[in-house]
Amino acid sequence: MEWSLLFNAFIGILAILNPIGNMPIFLEHVENETPSVQRAVALLMALSIFILLLIFFLFGNRILTMFGITLPAFRLAGSIMILLIGLRMLQGKSKFEQHGIETAAVSGNTFDQARNSLSHILVPVAMPLFMGPGTITTVILYAEKSNTFLMSLMMILVLFLCACIVALVLVSSHYIFDKIGRNGTQIVIRFMGMVLCAIAMQFLIDGVAQLLPGVLDTAFIHTGVK
Repeated sequence: MEWSLLFNAFIGILAILNPIGNMPIFLEHVENETPSVQRAVALLMALSIFILLLIFFLFGNRILTMFGITLPAFRLAGSIMILLIGLRMLQGKSKFEQHGIETAAVSGNTFDQARNSLSHILVPVAMPLFMGPGTITTVILYAEKSNTFLMSLMMILVLFLCACIVALVLVSSHYIFDKIGRNGTQIVIRFMGMVLCAIAMQFLIDGVAQLLPGVLDTAFIHTGVK
């Protein structure tokens, strides 16, 4: 069991999902809802994110094959994409600068109202805010490194854990935002950006190692790359 790979995947996917950094944008989109509806929307949002993560983890490679894209090419392109996202986060820039949209009030129970609200904000909040190109790239790259059934199962558990953390953050978003404030949020965004930049460089090194086997020092190549 490659525990280091699982830990790296957990940190990388959680960093690019960036629940703390995306929390203010989520709050903007649900600010007109009651607290109970906001919590229900947060749970449905996290479930949607997990389903999307699972789809790209299981079928991402087939999608690449369908378009005739090689794994080293996708790894290199993905590293550049993740690096750009990390640099943007280091600069403290949000992915979206527009204000939240208002959701119309509907009759029914909390779940019905949450489902209606989710239908309005699934795009752009769930995708591409959380599940953007960088997230999809990261999931596919880690899926390629999971070459056994047990490793794939553990990686799916990592995806589920990341989705659970997203749910926890979104459910607690009002409390967290009040506690850490905008300055604290910017600190978290910049730290996660630095982590993503480092992960992007590792993906770049691994991609070059696949294209030029035996050229790079194996001490700096992730063990998942053969």
